[in-house]
Amino acid sequence: MRRPPRTLTPRWRKLVLVVHVVSSLGWLGITLVNAVLTFTSVFTEDARRQHAAILMMDQIGGYLLVPVSLTALISGVVLSLGTKWGLIRYKWVAIKLVLTLIATGLTLFSLLPGLRELAAAAESTMDGVLVPSGRRVDGFYPIIVSSTMYLTMTVLSVYKPGGKTAYGRRVTA
Repeated sequence: MRRPPRTLTPRWRKLVLVVHVVSSLGWLGITLVNAVLTFTSVFTEDARRQHAAILMMDQIGGYLLVPVSLTALISGVVLSLGTKWGLIRYKWVAIKLVLTLIATGLTLFSLLPGLRELAAAAESTMDGVLVPSGRRVDGFYPIIVSSTMYLTMTVLSVYKPGGKTAYGRRVTA
């Protein structure tokens, strides 16, 4: 005989939801700040300003991206498991999970090492000299990709499209 799924109490659900929304918005906010800093790095003609922008990207990313992204991921998993939505019962939740895992993985294994490498280049470049790798417009790609993913996840959360997964239909039946 199957046990009924455990659900969060309304008080805990609201608390976890607040943590999830705040961490998700924080993740988006960090991305937008890095967009401004990337824009500055790529388009400024002032080497000191470029170095400062690059070093701030590393500081913000190095200290905030990992805890914020992991908080969004973990709180999302807790919410899905503690509510009627389940982790893979509905398509929109499963897609959000996959997108969040991809975004977290890209943050840990691509974005942060790239930021550290760029910061090292800025630190080793003489004062008054622009960092060539800080002038590359491909620095906008992570911002475009992550912002698109966050926007997609927001739309999925609001509209909840797609219905149940095959697993969700079996569990319900």
